[in-house]
Amino acid sequence: MKYKDGFFDDGPDSEDAPLRPKSALFLAALTAIAADGRFVNAETCDLEKIVRGDQATFDLAYKTFKNTPYEDCVDLVACSLNENQKTALIAILLDLVMADGVLADAEKNLVSLYVAKFGIPADIFRDLCHYISLKNNFALFD
Repeated sequence: MKYKDGFFDDGPDSEDAPLRPKSALFLAALTAIAADGRFVNAETCDLEKIVRGDQATFDLAYKTFKNTPYEDCVDLVACSLNENQKTALIAILLDLVMADGVLADAEKNLVSLYVAKFGIPADIFRDLCHYISLKNNFALFD
């Protein structure tokens, strides 16, 4: 099944993908911002930027999130994305969980679940962490 609306609409070459890639993106974002049990303004604002007004797709992702254990959400997301989307998603999740300036243990653990499930190589993950941390380090400009 191919969706051609954008980067996260062109999913894996499988009719069996349980979610459209954009729904998988939104689902993963929801798991990330909820991981530490707090919804902070910086994270919810970033979530709005990810959703970009696509309320119907977000509603589907939210319904899935509310009715699915975290580990199963990770599995759903993993089988709904292609390799490039998986790498991009890790960068998006890192940026999202670091939006409040704190990487809580629960957030770190959740991102680690995605990284392991996606099979992201350690060097790629290390580079993503470095650049997302650098991007969010506004103290560099003090």
